[in-house]
Amino acid sequence: MKKSLLVIMIALVTFLVACSGDDQTDNNANEENDVQTLRVAAVESPMTDVVEIAKELLAEDGIEVEVVEMGDYIQPNEALKNKEIDANFSQHVPFMQQFNENADGNLVDVQPIYFANFGLYADGYESIDELPDDITIGIANDPSNVDRSLRLLASHGLIELNEIDGEQYGLDDIIDESHNFSFEQTEIAALSRLYEDVDGVIMNPTHASHLDLTPADDALITEKEDNKFAITLVAREDNADSELIQQLREAMTSEEVREFLTGREGESAVPAF
Repeated sequence: MKKSLLVIMIALVTFLVACSGDDQTDNNANEENDVQTLRVAAVESPMTDVVEIAKELLAEDGIEVEVVEMGDYIQPNEALKNKEIDANFSQHVPFMQQFNENADGNLVDVQPIYFANFGLYADGYESIDELPDDITIGIANDPSNVDRSLRLLASHGLIELNEIDGEQYGLDDIIDESHNFSFEQTEIAALSRLYEDVDGVIMNPTHASHLDLTPADDALITEKEDNKFAITLVAREDNADSELIQQLREAMTSEEVREFLTGREGESAVPAF
């Protein structure tokens, strides 16, 4: 009888130890799961810099941000659509909308962060009044940035545009030929390489910086701040309202980010929040 009781007690202790081990395993798993992660794609500075600042801020709340640098402006959208990343920060809303239309995407804008001050740069000219007629201007070849380039020229009275039913202007919408400009189109990241081959180039500050040019010091004309082309945090319809994405939004609109943007040389990044 005593022997049977001893066997039962040993079995009970073994069971309790095993359960305790299971609990410890569960606790470790829970501790590991406390670290939440976000994968955010960006292409180049200052977009990557803004995400890095947000990464440092979110680390204080136990959120790990992986900054995924990509080589062109289409990859971040493809990766986001395919759920390989959680958000991206590489584009303005019209570019995102064009992707959705072309690729049956479900991307949505979360928060505008800064205006990348688009400008016209022309080597050898000090002011827009010196710019002659019959010149060739380089512009980005995607529809949203063709539209953006034409709006810039029209806002300074250099071209006149037809009234359109849709949201984007194309080259066929130019109706004022007083300057007789012609346009050479290329992929947006190649605009700085086109600078030596044409009379002028319309490009954003990131690409102008490759030539040591800034909007404030070197552009003949720049955009007004009330435009629709702010560089914007983008997510998907299924995760845009999630707590993690909203925490990312808050970090990217922090005073630390504002100070970084306003400190950029030559008015190249104007806060949009």
